[in-house]
Amino acid sequence: MTVAGIVTINDGGNYGNRLQNYALSMILSRRKFKVITINTYDNCNSRQRYVLRRVKNVLRSIERLLLSKRSLAYSRLCSFSRFTAKYVPDNRAYLFSAKGITSCREKIDFIVLGSDQIWNPNFISSECLKLRLGAFASEGYIFSYAASFGVSEIIGNDIRDIFKTYLPRISAISVREDRGKELVKELSGQDATVVLDPTLMLGAVEWLKITKGFVPENDRYILTYFLGKPSPEQEHIIQAKARELGCRVRRILDENDPETYVAGPEDFVELFSKAQYVFADSYHACCFSILFHKQFTVFNRAGTAGKSNMNSRMETLFRLFNLDSVMMDSGLAPEIDYVKVDQLLEQHRKESQGWLDKTLKE
Repeated sequence: MTVAGIVTINDGGNYGNRLQNYALSMILSRRKFKVITINTYDNCNSRQRYVLRRVKNVLRSIERLLLSKRSLAYSRLCSFSRFTAKYVPDNRAYLFSAKGITSCREKIDFIVLGSDQIWNPNFISSECLKLRLGAFASEGYIFSYAASFGVSEIIGNDIRDIFKTYLPRISAISVREDRGKELVKELSGQDATVVLDPTLMLGAVEWLKITKGFVPENDRYILTYFLGKPSPEQEHIIQAKARELGCRVRRILDENDPETYVAGPEDFVELFSKAQYVFADSYHACCFSILFHKQFTVFNRAGTAGKSNMNSRMETLFRLFNLDSVMMDSGLAPEIDYVKVDQLLEQHRKESQGWLDKTLKE
């Protein structure tokens, strides 16, 4: 059986990362590939360093158990660990340096780079960036699916040189946002294709298969998912909408809502599927709101204003689905027509699947 190795961000606490990793695994698996997620450990070039990192993680976990507020974080971490072990196991191949893959139980036939912000130079070292550009693999052995730079500009000649060196080695490049396509062209002269985030390539019915009853059937709530903090005015709007709908508010990533804070990735999906309304500032909150036909408002993060402050991935998502009107400084977004959105979703899925099918045949 052909083995596909996914190189992505191995983040044990990020909902979007874990769910896009699962989605891309599913996309490749249904094409009859055996799929492995490859760990790219930053600044970790020996088995000894890997073991030391694992020991430190265990010690941190014990500390979280001993500190009452941190115990919530520990419960949440366990939820993520269980999800990763069940749906996107990443313990079969470890990548320690640009020299190659170590501790791999089987031969990997091709490498898929993506999705998520794997090429964001602000999060990782130069060596790890090279790994996530496929420096360890043979040319013609690699392609990217919905890869993201996560930034609008690449600053620094040393970082630009890494992209100029390794992007041309990738046989086919697809990215998640319009600015990413432009950056690929600027840095390498190559053409890139904008495709859907992997989470949008699976239908709502497929996503519901991984849920497990985290949300009581009679629970009525407005869901919030903010990476920043809502302004007082935005919070007032959230509370007013909750009163209008006769709902409580459940808040992802808020320790003041411990019931919701401990949610794992599959619980995140279920929370969106059963919400009465969604307020967010997150890209993947938008993706799952779209998948489950939720009315939603995206707030600019406090301290920013206007659509000019959206990052490229949000801009691209809204362009693809004609949803520019959901981004607000304050107030509620207009009602979304999901008949039109579903038509666009089907169109973009076919285009993204077509690109992937063509790439896999070459």
